[in-house]
Amino acid sequence: MVFQRRPFRRLVLASLLLPAAGRRLVALLGLGAWAAGPLRRRQARQRRLERSLRLSEALFQGVVSNAFDAIISVDDAQRITLFNRGAERIFGYSADEVLGQPLDLLIPEEFRSRHRHHVQAFDDRARTARQMGERLTVAGLRKGGEVFPAEASIMRSVVDGMRLLTVMLRDITARSRAEEVLRNSEELFRTAFENAPIGMALVSLEGGFLHANSALCELVGYSRRELLSKTFQDITHPSDLEPDLTNVSRLLEGVLGTYQMEKRYFHKQGHVVSVLLTCSLVRGARGEPLYFVGQIQDISESKRLERALRFLAEAGPRLADSLDPRASLLAVARMAVPSLADWCVVEIIEEDGQVSHLEWVAASEEKSRLLEELFATHPHVSFRQGHLVANVMRTGRPVLLPELSGEVLESTAEDAHHLGLLRQLDPRSLIVVPLLARERILGTVILLISRPECQYDAHDLELAEELARRAGLAIDNAFLHARTEQAIRLRDEVLRVVAHDLRAPLQVVSLSSEVLLRRSAPGERTADQGPLGAIRKAVERANRLIQDLLDVARMEAGHLSVVSGPRETALLLQEAAELHRELAREKSILLSVEVPDGASPILADRDRVLQIFSNLLGNALKFTPNGGRISLRAWPLGDMMCFSVSDTGPGISGEELPHLFEPFWQARKGHKQGAGLGLAIARGLVDAHGGRLWAESEPGLGSTFYFTLPRVMSADEPAAGQLPAS
Repeated sequence: MVFQRRPFRRLVLASLLLPAAGRRLVALLGLGAWAAGPLRRRQARQRRLERSLRLSEALFQGVVSNAFDAIISVDDAQRITLFNRGAERIFGYSADEVLGQPLDLLIPEEFRSRHRHHVQAFDDRARTARQMGERLTVAGLRKGGEVFPAEASIMRSVVDGMRLLTVMLRDITARSRAEEVLRNSEELFRTAFENAPIGMALVSLEGGFLHANSALCELVGYSRRELLSKTFQDITHPSDLEPDLTNVSRLLEGVLGTYQMEKRYFHKQGHVVSVLLTCSLVRGARGEPLYFVGQIQDISESKRLERALRFLAEAGPRLADSLDPRASLLAVARMAVPSLADWCVVEIIEEDGQVSHLEWVAASEEKSRLLEELFATHPHVSFRQGHLVANVMRTGRPVLLPELSGEVLESTAEDAHHLGLLRQLDPRSLIVVPLLARERILGTVILLISRPECQYDAHDLELAEELARRAGLAIDNAFLHARTEQAIRLRDEVLRVVAHDLRAPLQVVSLSSEVLLRRSAPGERTADQGPLGAIRKAVERANRLIQDLLDVARMEAGHLSVVSGPRETALLLQEAAELHRELAREKSILLSVEVPDGASPILADRDRVLQIFSNLLGNALKFTPNGGRISLRAWPLGDMMCFSVSDTGPGISGEELPHLFEPFWQARKGHKQGAGLGLAIARGLVDAHGGRLWAESEPGLGSTFYFTLPRVMSADEPAAGQLPAS
């Protein structure tokens, strides 16, 4: 450090460190030089003073030189007279470069005039020998031109009429940057906190709200002032409070760093709001808990969708649980209460406006009693012209009334008694949706809420419409099933009558032909045998057709029964072939049977198996041309015995194959042989045995019908076998 070499410099420097008494002592010693006294005494005192001054100067130089802050002194003209090492480090100048220079060298240009005025004003106001000014934030200018923030304090000293201003300056660039980062961080947090799309809150350790953003206030319906006067316990649903407090305790104990849970808050208006809460604990520098930070996301819509999807998912099985129309209507009403309504009415309305079916369900016995009385005394009041239900039935458009006014009740009521019942039911909000099925309006579903804190909205209407759509199809299916059951019962009754009433005259015809044949003379018998044989064949065919019709009816009703037992495979095939051998000879058709030696028995009903072969062989004989071939084969296939009936007929196209086993369907239009029941009955009989029937065919290459029946297997017989190559 370099100081100016002036005669008064040491005296000024020493005066900065000496107390006032010291300065008075110097003055007295100066005067004592002229006073009378012993010379020795005076010299001793002077030596002591010089030693004290040297010590003070050394001390001053050490303190000033090694100070971390900048220490700068200026004279009356504001020229620099002192520039320590701290100043050199901060400003970048050496002392030699700045001593004697104006203080403006260290001040940015835009601040020089104001700073000069400030220093002059301070100097003018000073009343004591030394005065420390307040620490102010100023701007400094480094040698390289960089402007930096600093804190400065100024001190004024007067020694022997000479004024000296000393500035102590500290570079606060790092601190300013840290403070700026902190301010930016706080502003970022404040902006993110306040403008977050989800609710955010700072909560005290006792649960009181310290700060809440706008999203949270909007979520729970309270103003910020109102919310800050409450605790989170005040607005939490009682069922959710205990698990929430348990998580808070675990946060305070350090077991959890954060926790997340679904919970419910009470809105200011009284309804419940579902939220997803994420909560964490903020701790101090020593680890002490300070406050909680909560993030609250409104999940009411997702919970509503979840409930709606769960409701509709449960609705399907419940609606399909019964095919009785009345049970279906009742199921709709029971699903709606209490999930969607306090009471629900489901009505099926005919085209003339009359109610054919009516069901209702209420959440309380009192409302159920009132509804019973209402519909007992006013059964058709809901369907007069201009009524809400009548409008829904006419237009097919739903009705939503979030608030059901007294005027609506009065316009709906037919008389005072009816109005009294409606008022006792106390409907507050209403939805009427049509029951739609296959573009027809079957009736309506009426949903009502009596709780004053609840109102229907567009979401509820959408859910009610979806329920009505599903219910409409279920109810329509129930009606169709009921009509189908009635038609089946009627058909069965007709078949029973036909079977009984037709078989009786056919039996008479058969017996009469036999009597006529026996009564004929030997010569006439030969002539009559042809017509009488034709009569017998017609009777047999009619009886077979009647039996087929009865079998189809039993099959569709699930009453086609078989009595199974062990049957020899080879004997059954031979018997089936012999029953059709004569017909095959008439058309010169080769009928062959292939059965492996030692074929295991099958577990089947003998008569029914012969009926299967009869239907398949009859079909093959019908379409195989003269001179063709028909083969019957059998072979083991796993735990089943597989049978096949192959012919060399014209074959069946791929378009016709899927319809072969449909009742009354015939492959070749124009061929009116039979009623088209043989293959359908054959499949029903195979299914009744637990087997399977299918066909393979190509046009021009004939057809093969396969079917399987369970076989009786020996204990040591392996399950093997496959379909033979065709």
